[in-house]
Amino acid sequence: MAGRLDRALELAEFAVRTDPREPAFLSIAARVLGAMERHERAIAMAGRALAITDHPEPRMVRGDALRSLGRTDEALVDLERALAMVPQSRELLLALVTTLEEAGRIEQARGRLGPLATSLPTETASDPRAAHEVAKIEIHDRRFDAAVARIDAALQAGGPGTIASTMLLHLRAKALDRAGRYDDAWASVMRSHADRGVRFDPSTLDAAATATIAQWSCDALRAEHGEGIDDPLPIFIAGLPRSGTSLVDQVIHAHPNAAGVGELEMLERWAESIGVPGRRHEPGMRIGSRYLAELRRLAPHASRVANKALGNAGVLGHLASTFPKASLVDVVRDPRDVAVSCVFGTFNAARFPWTARPEWVAAAWSASRRMLAHWETVIPQPVLRIRYEDLVLRGRPEFERLLAHVGLPWDPAVESFHASRRTVRTLSYDQVSKPLYTSSVGRWQNYERHLAGINWPQPTIDG
Repeated sequence: MAGRLDRALELAEFAVRTDPREPAFLSIAARVLGAMERHERAIAMAGRALAITDHPEPRMVRGDALRSLGRTDEALVDLERALAMVPQSRELLLALVTTLEEAGRIEQARGRLGPLATSLPTETASDPRAAHEVAKIEIHDRRFDAAVARIDAALQAGGPGTIASTMLLHLRAKALDRAGRYDDAWASVMRSHADRGVRFDPSTLDAAATATIAQWSCDALRAEHGEGIDDPLPIFIAGLPRSGTSLVDQVIHAHPNAAGVGELEMLERWAESIGVPGRRHEPGMRIGSRYLAELRRLAPHASRVANKALGNAGVLGHLASTFPKASLVDVVRDPRDVAVSCVFGTFNAARFPWTARPEWVAAAWSASRRMLAHWETVIPQPVLRIRYEDLVLRGRPEFERLLAHVGLPWDPAVESFHASRRTVRTLSYDQVSKPLYTSSVGRWQNYERHLAGINWPQPTIDG
């Protein structure tokens, strides 16, 4: 899939160069960029098309990219405008409903769905996207059996291994999990991973960690990055997916003097290219300056800006050396809970194949801990370790510790982090929009028999 998208982008960009004033070419390029999750570029490309002519296609593409970045209000403007141009478009209607649901605006989403929200399961069987969106509303309403029935009907109409099938099976597992039917939920999500044919050798994780540790000593980092940029604006949050990084990010974002930019991958992708034979990379000072400019564009009034890109743990030494005054936060969680949550997630199988099986997650957890232990010995600034369990069980004392570490004064607004109208564009979007809750602590016990026989790393970490 990645290779086909690369080729599609190559062709689309060639067409744009051939005729840069043709909105159809710009719109196609924007759609491909969106499919590749290069959302900022997709927004810019769609904007170029809209500057030439107002058309629903680039508005929908830009709206979807804005949604993916959590810029909900902007996304809704584009999607509403596009839907007004093509009021019969089910694709646009469902994109609008998705945006509202992910922003926690459930009543608005339900209202826009209209008759689809109360239709029989068979009426959405031939439209997997519609079935998915209606089932999400039914799960919000705790109508789990209705959601499962609707999803099952839609699955019968589609082929295994497709994106639609993957999304439906994961949503089915979510409904069954919340209904307390844990074995059925596990079977559903395992079926999805099997249908996708996810394969992975977990030994590669340990080998990669060993190579990175051997390559990047304190002297090697200093030789690569020099003295770095003395600016305290960046905060880098490291941790495996589903470990609590979104919650930490949301707490920081709730502070009036701070902001979170979600999973901004600019530096992560740059750092991953350093030292790779045949790959060129920008000097640290140059990309560091570009990164600061992007943070200030996204959060012009913030004195601290958090980035929780999923690959931060693997490249934390490069991030810390580029910004020696940055604040570093490491979020850890019981690896068994991480494993269950990852398996139930819908991660990019090409980039995160290890999320598909619990034993692979255990290997990723161990490799990540090795990497963090190494970085702490070779970088200048301290790393604050936050346990997810402590964060949700203790609340304010952990918030205070976090804010002190990143150089922010206490502000009671952080205790209302869940009230933010910001959309968190991760799998945690429907969790960090709620007050602190503890039901996810020890969730692994519901799936204990499916985790048996795995050599789990020690779940307790010294802070």
